[in-house]
Amino acid sequence: MWIHTLLLNAFIIILCIFCYQIFWLDKDSNKVRNKVLISFLSSISTVLCITFPFSFHLGYIYDLRLIPILLAFLYGGLRSFIFVTFVYLSYRFYLGGNGFFPSFIIMVILFVSIIVIVYFVKPAKLEKRRKFFGTLLILISTITFSVFAIMTEIKIDGTAGSVRIQFLCSYIVINILTGLFSIYLIEGMIEKYKMKEKIQRAEKFYIISELAASFAHEIRNPLTTISGFIQLVHKDEISETHKDEYLQVVQQELEKAQLIIDDYLSLGKPQNNVIKDSLDIRLIVNQVINNISPLASLHNIEIKSSINDSLSINANADKIKQCLINIIKNGIEAMANGGMLRINVKKRKNSIVIEIIDSGIGMSPEEVKRIAMPFYSLKEEGTGLGTMIAYGIIKELNGDIEIKSEKGKGTCFSIIIPS
Repeated sequence: MWIHTLLLNAFIIILCIFCYQIFWLDKDSNKVRNKVLISFLSSISTVLCITFPFSFHLGYIYDLRLIPILLAFLYGGLRSFIFVTFVYLSYRFYLGGNGFFPSFIIMVILFVSIIVIVYFVKPAKLEKRRKFFGTLLILISTITFSVFAIMTEIKIDGTAGSVRIQFLCSYIVINILTGLFSIYLIEGMIEKYKMKEKIQRAEKFYIISELAASFAHEIRNPLTTISGFIQLVHKDEISETHKDEYLQVVQQELEKAQLIIDDYLSLGKPQNNVIKDSLDIRLIVNQVINNISPLASLHNIEIKSSINDSLSINANADKIKQCLINIIKNGIEAMANGGMLRINVKKRKNSIVIEIIDSGIGMSPEEVKRIAMPFYSLKEEGTGLGTMIAYGIIKELNGDIEIKSEKGKGTCFSIIIPS
């Protein structure tokens, strides 16, 4: 019967450990809130373990209460241990019985042992050897409790039965094994959290390095052209006519470099303060079509639209127009031999979906995955920042962009915005 009770206690402890992971470890890194949560969950675990105990003789109850108390010290510090100990002793006093006084003595011995460990062991060493110190403290507390139980039995019955001694040995082993398993679980969770932080940090460095390298490459091209033409302008044998032509090229390359810089800076500008209004999406799309029509005509492309009435979104008009123009422009430039570009706007559940469908060169699955990467473009003169900016604008609206494409058959950009 007592095996079932200890298994229930172990389940309670493990459940609280998983609650710790759910409510803090994967979401928050604040040390104060971390310790408060550890203290709270350890207290709950301790109280529940004492609530479901088993008894061998009157006045003594057995459970795994010591494990959450020691976990509070190992992962929450001395203050968490003191708080959980206070909760434990208060509840144990409320339950009554002969075991309260031994429980109080055990906690005093445990407190002194912890003070010695804190005083002589450096925090870094304690953190690395939690399994050793956890086992040591569990051993001290369970052995002390067992000694009290044996002394009480000798006092009552005159002797300590072999069954009692065998049970207490099993009780000590189960406490140690459950404690080690609990520490192993928490250490695994912490290691996972640290690994996730390292991966995120590595990804940030990778993106920054790739962005810097791509930006330097894009800027280097117009600067190299400018440098070459300026050297030609300084030569005396060049005629004034050619100098004007060269200076015009220099001016064009400077404008191109300025455009790249503007696109780059727009990625880092905070957009939280941009004013958002309720917009008629039909009106916005028609304005964009009017603006982009000259470019479409130049490429021999016909634009057809299908827009449902009475559709509105809460967004900034200029930003939405910029997003649509960037994507529509890509669709137009993907159709080198002309064709038709369709724009469909419809309602889908609680969202507005804007489909921009071209019949251009299309993309492979690998190209679709990289489409929002900085400076990745399928066009010779493209920087790739236009698409990335479009993604950023839609993400600010808690929306998404889905891409369906097939090589040689065209691409469909689905812009999904909450209505």
